[in-house]
Amino acid sequence: MNRGKRLLSVVFVLVWAVAQVGSAAELISNQGFENGFTAWELWGDGDLREEYYGVAPHNGTSFLRLWLRSGWYQDFAVQKGDAFNCSAWITTAGKDALWGDAYGELKVEWRNKAGEDREVGEATSIKFDLLGKLNKTIKKDEWTRIELPPVVAPANATHGRVLLTIWSSDDKGGGCALFDDVSLQKAGPGN
Repeated sequence: MNRGKRLLSVVFVLVWAVAQVGSAAELISNQGFENGFTAWELWGDGDLREEYYGVAPHNGTSFLRLWLRSGWYQDFAVQKGDAFNCSAWITTAGKDALWGDAYGELKVEWRNKAGEDREVGEATSIKFDLLGKLNKTIKKDEWTRIELPPVVAPANATHGRVLLTIWSSDDKGGGCALFDDVSLQKAGPGN
């Protein structure tokens, strides 16, 4: 093979490899909440907004607003040792900002459907507030991207769960947590 063909082959392989790295499949359905409640399960108080006290979606036409003790979640299939990357864009509205002990959270937990659906293994999360008491301090009315460290499915997990939540003690906190553009991508195969 002459030098020109070898160089062309190397360039082709590099382009192909870069394309493979950049083409990880998105595992979250309706990640920007553009299709209403589709694909999401929920509990507590939450709704979808096109705008909230001057906050527009990070991307698209809507975002999720949670208040009090509430959450939305989506399950995904796993095999032992599967690795995933998970991220979301988050903020709080200045006129309904998180206060007191209230915080928002992006979380991945592992579950097993044998018998009843129960949590197994160790969950990974990022908790955010305005006070700097937790993992991430955010600013009012400003979208911030948060990303969990890579998470790996334990041997006894039958599925994983991405959760978007807000929590506070009854009268010791409140406000809202806003979420948009949630992402979950497989980072590596299981064992």
